[in-house]
Amino acid sequence: MNRIQEERIRKGISQTEAAQLIGISKGMLAMIELEQRNGSDEVKKKIAKFYNKPVGYLFFNEPLTYSV
Repeated sequence: MNRIQEERIRKGISQTEAAQLIGISKGMLAMIELEQRNGSDEVKKKIAKFYNKPVGYLFFNEPLTYSV
């Protein structure tokens, strides 16, 4: 399970709901969650904004860091 799928499950929503709220197709979200597609930079930004997480954390396995 990748971080995008983990975040969706944490929110308690389906792929269909998440895709609609993000503004992408369910198929695209499914392929991203299965790591079959990466999505454009714009799609990555939309997903990161929806989950309120950095693009690097969701897509590139960077650690989640907080500024103090």
